[in-house]
Amino acid sequence: MSGTAVRAAALFDPADPAVADDPYPSYARLRRKAPVLHLPAADVWAVSRHADVAVVLRDPATFSSKVGMSPDFGGRKVIPDAGVRYRIGAPDVRVLIATDPPEHQVFRRAVARAFSPSAVAALAPRVTRIARDRVRRLLAYDGPVDFFAEVAEPVPALVLAEMLGVPAEMQHEFRQWSAVITADLSQAGSGADGIGRGMDMFRFFGRRLRHGTPHDPPDLFDAIAAGRRAGITDQEVLAFCAFLLVAGIETTTSLATNLLHTLIGQPELADRLRRHPELVPAAVEEGIRYDTSVQALWRGTTREVTLRGQRIPAGARVLVLFGSANRDETVFTDPDTFRLDRHPNDHLSFGGGVHYCLGARLARLELTAVFTELLAATRAIEAAGPGRRTGSLVLRGFTHQPVRVVPR
Repeated sequence: MSGTAVRAAALFDPADPAVADDPYPSYARLRRKAPVLHLPAADVWAVSRHADVAVVLRDPATFSSKVGMSPDFGGRKVIPDAGVRYRIGAPDVRVLIATDPPEHQVFRRAVARAFSPSAVAALAPRVTRIARDRVRRLLAYDGPVDFFAEVAEPVPALVLAEMLGVPAEMQHEFRQWSAVITADLSQAGSGADGIGRGMDMFRFFGRRLRHGTPHDPPDLFDAIAAGRRAGITDQEVLAFCAFLLVAGIETTTSLATNLLHTLIGQPELADRLRRHPELVPAAVEEGIRYDTSVQALWRGTTREVTLRGQRIPAGARVLVLFGSANRDETVFTDPDTFRLDRHPNDHLSFGGGVHYCLGARLARLELTAVFTELLAATRAIEAAGPGRRTGSLVLRGFTHQPVRVVPR
């Protein structure tokens, strides 16, 4: 490793398991010493300050998602030394996260109505019932129970499955394919063992495409399938469904586990929320900032550009660090403290610009329902052993979170 690479890795080494476990000290060093840093080992530019991340997000003509999120970026792995990969879709199969205007708008319009304020508000009673049922299941255990498996994962999965018209008996396959895609965000493993898992779900959606019999009223899958009139192919419809598994399940699941981890570590905060449940939405919003699930994504430069005095060449890959931007001390007072009174809370957890997360309202609704029900039903929640984190450069959360709960 060259001297430059050694110096860069000393500031920020995405391949270091300690960084995946707690990236925030490394982010702070980056913001202070090298807010736009080239990492030679990966040939990627890390952007860490809030203002610069916002610039990248709001200029898709220069910082392209299509280029940066492509399955093959010039034949290079993202972090070659760590075996980190990222692929989404397939050659000639477009997905929302990896498109730029104007084709991005075609995909976004296909599902925008399903995530509108009125549509999400209409889901509230069902989301609350699902959250309440899952919390009751959690409370049924006398000893340690996995919050991830019993609550954090099932709630968004059940909500999205219902939105897509997936029958309850397919929930297992629904979750399996989500796990396959999420494995592509991991720093460990080849993902080859996932081939074929979850194909029943694709057969189900494929049959719906072939038969062309929409639900009454139309569901989210019908809205996606209707995009074929605007040039979305059948393969892209199925890829869109796969993408929604990550966008609609994995990210919200991880947000829930991260927020619970914070509340376990600060029991006085949990007690305050029990006394004042009207503060739960503020806790959810601060949790989304404080320890967000999507820590980073990629963009690719379409031209040479200068950012924070650093010349980034055309055709470079840029690592956009949302998690660092959310702790920027020039934007957030006392950024490493969880504060219920934080206002404004201009975090970038849901992105910005044309790629601002369509599901942000739904994620807030699901998280608020989960923690309202959980805190109302418990006197205490404690860790019941070490959890297991994702170990991912991109997605931060827990895949196993043992807890003990004391019911009211």
